[in-house]
Amino acid sequence: MKDMLGRDLAVGDFVVFYANLYQVTALGRPTPSDHGYVKIKIYPASKTSRPVQKYSREMVQVPAADVTLHLLKNGGM
Repeated sequence: MKDMLGRDLAVGDFVVFYANLYQVTALGRPTPSDHGYVKIKIYPASKTSRPVQKYSREMVQVPAADVTLHLLKNGGM
């Protein structure tokens, strides 16, 4: 499964979808173009957060180190 920039997505990866940070919880079946539906959950999640299913071509993968730095910088953990 690939994101908008052609990078591989895996369960546990962080992605940005419409200005929000999400974590990949499940991957669907890829199409011949290697895109498909991905289950993502907003990060950091609250008690009421639920996974949503979105198309992988509409998101961009963010390295985990960048997410950690962002959360430490903004005090959001």
